[in-house]
Amino acid sequence: MKKWLVTLLLVLAAGSVSAASDNTNNTVNTDVSSAAASSQPEEMSIAKLKLGGKEITVLIAETEEQRKQGLMDVEEMDEDKGMIFSYGAPVEKACMWMKDTKIPLDVAFIDGTGKIVNIEADMKPLTTDSHCNTGGPIYYALEMNAGWFAKNGVKPGDSLSN
Repeated sequence: MKKWLVTLLLVLAAGSVSAASDNTNNTVNTDVSSAAASSQPEEMSIAKLKLGGKEITVLIAETEEQRKQGLMDVEEMDEDKGMIFSYGAPVEKACMWMKDTKIPLDVAFIDGTGKIVNIEADMKPLTTDSHCNTGGPIYYALEMNAGWFAKNGVKPGDSLSN
């Protein structure tokens, strides 16, 4: 198991990990339409990872509520910061959308070894277009500012490390 994954799993062990899955086809949808409005969002853990020769700092969305909230209502995000969605189990099809998300984002879908299986670029703010993994089962989805992956030469087949 990759060292970064062990570290991330240790961080995640402090909280509960659950996946919003459809039992018939192991599908996860992180859409926020069903998220109840909350005046006090859950506090998220933070991890430092390396990708594309850069250190990135990510919030870890590990509970169903955190995954539904995502980066909703965030006005801006520093260049090397993002959010990693942890599903806790392999997911055949995970889809993201941008409803109530105000900043343009890219998302990398990541397998259990830390390898990027596909990247969906240029997700437009405040839209309900689906952006899904297409490269097989994933455990994580990493959202960064739009253009971040291309700017840093990150592509499918690349891996995260710590």
